[in-house]
Amino acid sequence: MPSQKFSRKYITRHKKSAQLWRRAARLTPGGVESNIRYFRPHPFLADYGDGGYIYDVDGNKILDFMMGFGALLLGHNNRDIALEVIKQLESGSMLGVTSELFIDYLAAVQKAMPSMRKMRLCNSGTEATMHAIRTARAYSGREKIAKAEGAYHGAHDYVLQSLDMDARMARNNGYKAVPYGRGIPKAVSDTVVIYPYNDIEGTAAILEENEDEVGALIVEPVLCGPGVIVPKGNYLKRLRQLTRKRRIVLIFDEVLTGFRLAYGGAQEYYNVRPDMTTFGKIAGGGFQLAGFGGESQIMETLEPGRGWRNATFHAGTYNGHPIGVAAGLKAVQILGEHPEYYDHVNRLGRQLFSGLQDLADDRRIPAWVEYVGSIGNVYFTTKDEIRNFRDTLSANTRRWWNWFIHCLGNNVLFGIPNTGERAFLSTEHTDEDVEWALEVADGAFAAIAKEAHRHRERAPAVQLQAASEQTALYGEAPHPSV
Repeated sequence: MPSQKFSRKYITRHKKSAQLWRRAARLTPGGVESNIRYFRPHPFLADYGDGGYIYDVDGNKILDFMMGFGALLLGHNNRDIALEVIKQLESGSMLGVTSELFIDYLAAVQKAMPSMRKMRLCNSGTEATMHAIRTARAYSGREKIAKAEGAYHGAHDYVLQSLDMDARMARNNGYKAVPYGRGIPKAVSDTVVIYPYNDIEGTAAILEENEDEVGALIVEPVLCGPGVIVPKGNYLKRLRQLTRKRRIVLIFDEVLTGFRLAYGGAQEYYNVRPDMTTFGKIAGGGFQLAGFGGESQIMETLEPGRGWRNATFHAGTYNGHPIGVAAGLKAVQILGEHPEYYDHVNRLGRQLFSGLQDLADDRRIPAWVEYVGSIGNVYFTTKDEIRNFRDTLSANTRRWWNWFIHCLGNNVLFGIPNTGERAFLSTEHTDEDVEWALEVADGAFAAIAKEAHRHRERAPAVQLQAASEQTALYGEAPHPSV
């Protein structure tokens, strides 16, 4: 929890949010729609979004670098998308049968990501990875899957494994699957193999230990479960070679990176072609839309008419929902027509995230800012590089909380209120927005530096008092290193 000193301004500016949140907490666990939306002292409640800003119920205009969990590359309330949604509403909000719009959307996504020869749609990233894994298992005939330690692939049991843990558990655990929270059967964990991201030798060794048992390997091309960790040493290309050699279906989870790092996602950005891909967020234009696809022979395991014994099941009442498809199609078309948008957001990303690193260095705050394109995160750590999930466990989470809430108290939202999450730029953000964000962030760094200095000044007095107490009790002073 952030210290009261750092959260005081936030509390003062969000009194109505506090009242409404307490009301919500009587109706739903934590007063939020999702566990990761909860934070102390309390979440703020939005009124509406516009461009690169959120306006809350207390009248605050908040510079938004969360951007709908990364879904809003084109900003809040994009007018072109809104008009397509209104147009579709006039034709029906729910049809329940296939429309031409659905076909047009699939063709647009395939144009951006040609590795998906055939696709299916669903409604969330969780559904996309769940169905992709089932399809890959059916194709490979093997029951186990491999996922990277720390990777987030949604909220179903098979991927809620080794998602978070403390440093002690990580040291003692090896790479055994650890269920994230209660309610996940051990039998499920036994079908999941955990491998270390950015360590191709370690990954190969673990796959060798599970010879002929792993049917699919799923990876976030940029490891975003614990923040932002970019692939190093041609890791993705070497992973492609490794999985092809072992006849393991390689699944790129592009729910977050798809249409963000490039029009063709991380597979275009890093020039690696996976067997399967999951997509969502930006692909839905701000609406509930996701999907999965891949090579024809893999996706054909979903062909209907085979009988239940031979079929791989995929269904959903709202799959291909016309409103989401209309919004997603327009978003994908806009991005395909405006490659300059990527130049814009990536330039702002460099300006923001390199600026944050410079500010932390100037204030002598140990920190590492990791970013790629328009995604980034601040780790308050003494490490000079972040390569994997375990490197993030050294980060000072209390310091991050204090920095985050100080910035939010000054109306700049640096992503999700969780140290393992990240900040996003949108096409609607400007140079002036980034300059203002850096000014606010510098104020937060300065406050943290001041707090750290105060603790250092206080430490000798505390040690002297401890020495006095030790002498009184035992007749001798403790060793200076104590």
